[in-house]
Amino acid sequence: MAVGIIAEYNPFHAGHAFQISQIKKLTDAGIVAVMSGSFTQRGTPAILDKWTRAKLAVMGGVDLVLELPFTAAVRSAQDFARGGVNLLSKLGIIDTLAFGAEIPNLEKLKLAAATFSKKTFQQKLKSEMATGKSYAASVTEILSEIVKVDVGQPNTILAIEYLRALPENITPLLIPRGEVVSSATQIRRLLYQKNIPWQKLSVPRAVLDELKSAELVREDFLLRPILARILASNLENLREIYGMAEGIEFKLIESARRAKTFDELITGIVNRRFPISRVKRLLLHFLLGFTEEISGDYARVLAFNSRGRLLLKQIRAVPIITKVAQHLTSKEILSGQIIEPYKKNLAFDLRATDLREILFEKPNFSGKDFLTPPYFR
Repeated sequence: MAVGIIAEYNPFHAGHAFQISQIKKLTDAGIVAVMSGSFTQRGTPAILDKWTRAKLAVMGGVDLVLELPFTAAVRSAQDFARGGVNLLSKLGIIDTLAFGAEIPNLEKLKLAAATFSKKTFQQKLKSEMATGKSYAASVTEILSEIVKVDVGQPNTILAIEYLRALPENITPLLIPRGEVVSSATQIRRLLYQKNIPWQKLSVPRAVLDELKSAELVREDFLLRPILARILASNLENLREIYGMAEGIEFKLIESARRAKTFDELITGIVNRRFPISRVKRLLLHFLLGFTEEISGDYARVLAFNSRGRLLLKQIRAVPIITKVAQHLTSKEILSGQIIEPYKKNLAFDLRATDLREILFEKPNFSGKDFLTPPYFR
């Protein structure tokens, strides 16, 4: 059996390396990471492509990296966690889920997770949201009051969602967070400065080398494809998009008419119920035509080592994808006649890759998913 991790590695940094080192101190089991692909849970393009991030994770101690499908990765914290846990459990080789949190107390996290099923919690949640607060803000406020600590930090929220989704046959392993000089968010912010302070980036040497040689992805390049998509849409088209609710389609159209930049577009849509990350996820769903949940599982291999190869041989319940062309062709995607659920999900991963590849000064629309093999170390 193996230890599972749900991650983004955007980019892989000292905190991730610390978590893996702690797992290795506690067990000699293999480590399987399920990692978001071309876009992250917050709805932003990943700083490095998914194969590079997976390679760096294997170099950092992970044995096998699988892609978390776009249809689970670019979702709310609850759906992101549920999607990751579901995939790990379907592999049939995971008996432990390792994760970190700003609160180093597993019992408090379990208490918070158990609170969701209580009738009083649901009543309070309904009351808070009726005031105009977002779901996330309402949940954070209620849970913080119950467990007597602030649960509003990103990793704590995810930890609670992991515990809610975790089946009985997978044991939670909370790894206390080590001291990190800079978080992934801080690292990404530093990378977009005019003069990058490389010495402030707390990342392994291999990651630093990749970041120094990489062209930075330009999120602001999303503006024009979004505007073009709006021009080709009507209200009925907009309302079909997953997550398009509460009349937000009108704010999208109104903001699009005024916005001169991507940031202005986002600012014009954001409100208390639709914070920035939710809006960005919604716009990605809009661009890629994501209209409904799809239940189709598969193990898309991005990187592995010799131990990871042995773990792959033990997976039986889901299709293992190392070569996309053996499962899906570009002709099938263009036809729009894909029937098998796992192939429908896989098609969104491929579209997401191509979308990220056009967010550079020189767009690349070559179909990297068909051309790039998994990294083996």
